Amino acid sequence: MLDLQNAEIFRAALESLQTGVCVVDHDRKISYWNDGAEKITGYLRQDVLGRFCGDILLIKSHEKKAALCDQYCPLVAAMRDGRARESRVYLHHKSGYPVPVSLRAVPIRDVHGHVIGATESFVERPWASKRHRPVSSLAVGNGLDALTQLPDSAFTETYLADRFKFASEHVIPLGLLSIQLDHLDTLTATHGLEAAEAILNVIAHTLRNGLDPQDFVGRWAGDQFLAIISNCSVDDLLTTAERLKRLAHSSEIIWWGDQLSVTVSVGGAVLVPGEPLEALLGRTVDALKGAGASGGNSVLVRGIPETT
Repeated sequence: MLDLQNAEIFRAALESLQTGVCVVDHDRKISYWNDGAEKITGYLRQDVLGRFCGDILLIKSHEKKAALCDQYCPLVAAMRDGRARESRVYLHHKSGYPVPVSLRAVPIRDVHGHVIGATESFVERPWASKRHRPVSSLAVGNGLDALTQLPDSAFTETYLADRFKFASEHVIPLGLLSIQLDHLDTLTATHGLEAAEAILNVIAHTLRNGLDPQDFVGRWAGDQFLAIISNCSVDDLLTTAERLKRLAHSSEIIWWGDQLSVTVSVGGAVLVPGEPLEALLGRTVDALKGAGASGGNSVLVRGIPETT
């Protein structure tokens, strides 16, 4: 029978979990960080032990990143009133992109019942995993873009034609989002091509993690991506576009000591029954131009066009 009084047994069990586990003291300094937390966030334990949790754990909130250890923090709330908290949030990966997780914070008490810290467990939400993507078997040179690790433009075009044909034949709602990085040429001129490529890679991860499993995103042009959204209304498409815009705005990289980020413009349109693919793409491109005309970091989704 296991010796449940042996702390090393519990430590070994926690280390083996794929679930991320973080323990903080009452001052919110990280005192434990397991293998699962390393894999999910990209931060190694030597990066985080003894540091203030707000320096590491970041949550996507509105238009910016907010430290988990501010007023939105489940850890703070759990320690304040002694009650567990559950949240579905985006954590900021060390590489700069958001990771969608389900998170639970629980207070830790001493023998007298006083709260002395908190533990937080988090797991990637299932649809965020590459295993659940319909294009997970692609390889570079065989449909996969080497830079962004998303489907390349040729595969994206073929996949779009197939999805469009199926949606048209079965009268299934379908939406397109054209997503363009704003002012990437300016960033390239200032920081160089490698920095621009690094930003493209981070935004690609961000877009992939911001979509549902049945949806698709691939490389479309140099600084553009195309997302195919299933079973959506105009309102659904607008909600998805706004989410992707917010997540992209809060993504970043550290480049030679500089913190670099970009915004995106998003244009979208929903398929009209009987509409040819070229018309749907044309309306999507027009919407993107309209979004970009305001200077960037904007969304425009076209509704069903009126007939005369």
